[in-house]
Amino acid sequence: MKCRLFTLLLAFSCLSAFAFSAYENYLLSGQQTHVALFAAAKDGQVDALKTALEALNGENEVKAFKKTKISNVSSYTKELKGKTWFLVYFDYDGSTYLDAVKAFESVSAVQSLKPLLAPHPRSKSYGTTWLQLEWINYIHASQKKGDPAVRLAMATRIKPEKEQEYRALHQTVWPGVVDQMARGNYRNFSIFLVELDDEFYEFFYVEYVGTDATKDGEMNKADPCNQRWWKLTDACQNPLPDADGIWSMMDKVSK
Repeated sequence: MKCRLFTLLLAFSCLSAFAFSAYENYLLSGQQTHVALFAAAKDGQVDALKTALEALNGENEVKAFKKTKISNVSSYTKELKGKTWFLVYFDYDGSTYLDAVKAFESVSAVQSLKPLLAPHPRSKSYGTTWLQLEWINYIHASQKKGDPAVRLAMATRIKPEKEQEYRALHQTVWPGVVDQMARGNYRNFSIFLVELDDEFYEFFYVEYVGTDATKDGEMNKADPCNQRWWKLTDACQNPLPDADGIWSMMDKVSK
């Protein structure tokens, strides 16, 4: 009887560490999380904000971020809806994912950015200047260590009537798509979502750790599993006017 009770208690303790949501299961796993923050520049402050964001990769700033469990900070910009928006990406080792934006804003160099920013309307309701974007997909992919050859971020839009389908697809990413991302020498792929007025925007961040991006890119395009996957995801997306296919490149600001 005691043995059976112990087994039941052990099973319950294991189950209590998990949730129904794949997203929450990842958060409960204790693995490093990946964050994108979002804000626009005030009129006339675009260049000043770019300069200030570049400075976040200085030696003292990197040390300050490390104390808040933030690393790998990079930033990107894109003209959207008549404003210049900035996306800041970083890796976060804190225990509570939603504390990431407060950890970022606790750094003095980040606090100095506030007069340059026009926050997303929803960030005010959370008591922050930067909006922490909804993180809907992560693929670790390549296991290669060291600094990436390329970091990039891209943008597109989601069709409103396809939002549920797109979310469902990315809760169940096909193994072949994950495998091909690793073969193609990509790692730390994340997708983030946010609404701007009446439109729904999507951003991705990824690192390339290979040595021949052209060769790897052609291999990825030729992969049958990728081609079938993209037929489904492309149908959910509404490209921006300057898109090359589905995606528009964001301009890199730092790192």
